[in-house]
Amino acid sequence: MRLLPILLLATAILPAQKRPVTHEDVFLLKRTGEAVPSPDGKWVVFSLTEPDYDATKSVSDLWIVPVDGSAPARRLTSSKGAESGVAWSPDSTRIAFTAKREGDDVAQIYILPMQGGEAQRMLVLASAAANPKWRPDGLGLLFESTVKGSGKNPGKSTARVYDNMPVRYWNAWLEDSRPHLYVWEFGWTSPIDLLTGGKLFESAGFSGIRGGLSSDTSLQPAWSPDGREIVFAATVNKNEMMRAETETHLFRVSRQGGEPLQLTTTGNSYTRPRIAPDGNSFYALQDRTATAQHPYSSRQICSQ
Repeated sequence: MRLLPILLLATAILPAQKRPVTHEDVFLLKRTGEAVPSPDGKWVVFSLTEPDYDATKSVSDLWIVPVDGSAPARRLTSSKGAESGVAWSPDSTRIAFTAKREGDDVAQIYILPMQGGEAQRMLVLASAAANPKWRPDGLGLLFESTVKGSGKNPGKSTARVYDNMPVRYWNAWLEDSRPHLYVWEFGWTSPIDLLTGGKLFESAGFSGIRGGLSSDTSLQPAWSPDGREIVFAATVNKNEMMRAETETHLFRVSRQGGEPLQLTTTGNSYTRPRIAPDGNSFYALQDRTATAQHPYSSRQICSQ
């Protein structure tokens, strides 16, 4: 009986046994998403994913933590569906995000007040909303949505018919779809579709920009400082990808809609536009297209 306390003490001070890292160790690691700082510089919102081998038990929610580390992170959301596209309101009092929650057929826009309370769904859309951005005065939102076409599937056949490229992105077949830009102001019953019906939108080469492993596309929109216009990037010759280098260009459109004005010239591609605070210039990433004289493509930050 006297040996028991000694044995316990010896066990307690022994170093932990080393072992190989297993697939379970890696797969079940909690993962944080992109950190989104508030405009006032006091807070950061981020997503935290807690994986599980059973996909129905995997959890992904939003958390918030003060920038100065004066308090531990706390959970903001607790729902089955994951949130994405977090955007702070200009006054740092609210966040907008998209999520597919109970009762939603597709992802919708939600707004969560930072002072407390539940997230409220702002609109009910037929197609999934993505990438919300607050208007600089905080009175409206800009967001994207990819609307799928009817596609071409003859009869009951499982064959797919395509008349342009690309037809596949990594391991996913691409559907006949087009990206849309919407503007919505508080108090409106429905948003404005900025692009539908215009020459750019109806052109065969129009498309959004893909990135990473996802087949989703984005127009990467940005508000002008006065909130009157939106600058975005789009692919202009998707239908020529089998015989020519595809290019992405920057466009400007009024928040009330109309035909977009192309801001960049052919020969290079431009993505991720940002407008200067004075509204007189913009910045973007420029990809120089490879040519016979310059066989290597390159990327740099440009301004105009």
